[in-house]
Amino acid sequence: MRFGIWSPTNPRVGVSPVELYRQQIEEVQLAEACGFDHIWFYEHHLSPTGPMPSPNLMIAAASSVTNRIRLGSMVNILPYRNPLILAEEAAMLDTLTNGRLDWGVGRGLKPLEFDAFCVPQARSREMFLEHMEVAKRIWADENFEHHGEFYHVNKQTPLTPPCVQKPHPPLYVSAQSEESLRWAAQNDTHFCQIDALYEECERDQIFYRNVQIASGHRPEPRMVITREIYVAETMEQAREEAQPWLLRYWQLWHRYAQLTHEGRMPDEYEKWRQRAPMLAKMSFEELNERGLIMIGTSDHVAQRILEHADRLDLAALACVFKFGGMPQERLLDSMQLFSEKVMPQVKAALHIKNRALNAA
Repeated sequence: MRFGIWSPTNPRVGVSPVELYRQQIEEVQLAEACGFDHIWFYEHHLSPTGPMPSPNLMIAAASSVTNRIRLGSMVNILPYRNPLILAEEAAMLDTLTNGRLDWGVGRGLKPLEFDAFCVPQARSREMFLEHMEVAKRIWADENFEHHGEFYHVNKQTPLTPPCVQKPHPPLYVSAQSEESLRWAAQNDTHFCQIDALYEECERDQIFYRNVQIASGHRPEPRMVITREIYVAETMEQAREEAQPWLLRYWQLWHRYAQLTHEGRMPDEYEKWRQRAPMLAKMSFEELNERGLIMIGTSDHVAQRILEHADRLDLAALACVFKFGGMPQERLLDSMQLFSEKVMPQVKAALHIKNRALNAA
């Protein structure tokens, strides 16, 4: 199991956009110094609570101040973009990072964004599938014409620059529905789940593995899940410092629940229509009890991660250390403690477990 960070871009009171992005780059630099394997950035448009219209620009900026950590989108929203432009950007980012790019893709979720781009949200899955079909041919450096329902491409020259990673950067897809999971498994693609309950993850990893094997792929772990994490010296300190920010951050599920109540989420997003109201109703205690958050001492957080490792076949844990407008110093302190005291515990325990399994 690898350790990654899913890095939201949430405004802080009294912090300018210039300083906000500088602070996020500081987070990236500390993530590399702390030994994290990945850091991913999301995409949101016209969003006062998430000003990150281009995760790819953040990846480019981060590439110049890092050497080892993998940098990725979680996710690029395909229906908003021309596949030729986006595939070229991926190849350029793979070059800038010298083969450290993770290419996360999805079909989008927010009705307000689809409205802004004048894109029909109900057709997002079809647009996603057509986009990926074209992108793979571009990365393979085929010369071809494509005239589909949504996109038109006439590529008659080499891809410049080509991808460093062959045949293309590793793909990560946001997958909650059965249709998305099936596509991910058929393509042996990592699938990412945001704030998914244990029982949802267990069900989905079984479904994915069955389709993965039936499609002729080796049964490799491909699941990535997000968990909100805060580490402090005592349980009381962790809760006092993190709870107010966590509850404000969790308001995002209240916003999605409201969109559901207003009938703004299309039928094609039924899984999200079910999940948002359920997550919005959860108290801090229930979030903690059901494993959606890990807030406490290093021993407590390490134990919660090991509980996940016992129940789930995780490729990576995407840690969310920043809750909304949480002050930068608290974010960095929590990351540092996680690196110094949680990671070694977890890695040692998993090493012992793997040795025992191999010996058996």
